[in-house]
Amino acid sequence: MGKIKLGVQLFSLRDYLKKPEDVPRVFERVKAMGAEVVQISHMCDIDSKELGKISIDNDLPICITHSSVERMKNDLPKLAEEHLNFNCKNMGIGMMPKQYRQNNDGIKEFIDLLNNLSNDLKDFGMTIAYHNHNFEFQKFDDRTIYDLMIEETEKEVQFIPDTFWIKVGGYNPNDYIKKLSGRINTLHLKDYMKILGVPVFRAIGYGNMDFKEIMESAELAMVENAVIELDLSPNPFKSIEKSLKYMKTIY
Repeated sequence: MGKIKLGVQLFSLRDYLKKPEDVPRVFERVKAMGAEVVQISHMCDIDSKELGKISIDNDLPICITHSSVERMKNDLPKLAEEHLNFNCKNMGIGMMPKQYRQNNDGIKEFIDLLNNLSNDLKDFGMTIAYHNHNFEFQKFDDRTIYDLMIEETEKEVQFIPDTFWIKVGGYNPNDYIKKLSGRINTLHLKDYMKILGVPVFRAIGYGNMDFKEIMESAELAMVENAVIELDLSPNPFKSIEKSLKYMKTIY
């Protein structure tokens, strides 16, 4: 079994990625911190071939993205071509759009969309993956939305489990990592702590999650990449550096 590559979800650094000229600097800095891969999400528009060159120049592969659902529905061939220009074969959805979340019919419509996208992306040698928040742990018909999605999507549909949001949803991240064995290209690592009863994001190793156990579960589940993400941080670069440093002491 190959060692899981550790990296960074660049959504954490979105405030530093507002212009194309920012991108090489961020890649260089993240690589210097010890990242082996990155995920791209919510960054400036940049030519896909130029992004591919930046990725190669910094020896920092783009393992997966969060991309626009509207573009997936209306412009999939071009979106797939852009991914292949930066050598990424995994397209991700960061959150289920609101119109699908209202009722069971909407959830089922979204599940159909995932299955159709998965099938259409096979022509490009690519996969579709879904990243959870905590609303997926609400129940419809005695099953969580997340369980419904896992059970009713084709096995080729991938998932991007998020340790923090699974915990906020009231479940153990390890249980879902195991349940999704073989269907996780990229895992999101986020530490968790409650302060005055409110869940807050923490740098890895500074909350109360057991990441040694999480990485053991991830290895057994054949996870390929694990990226550190902080949705909010007063100093994102510092939080990521601390997180990578901690991860390298346990994995």
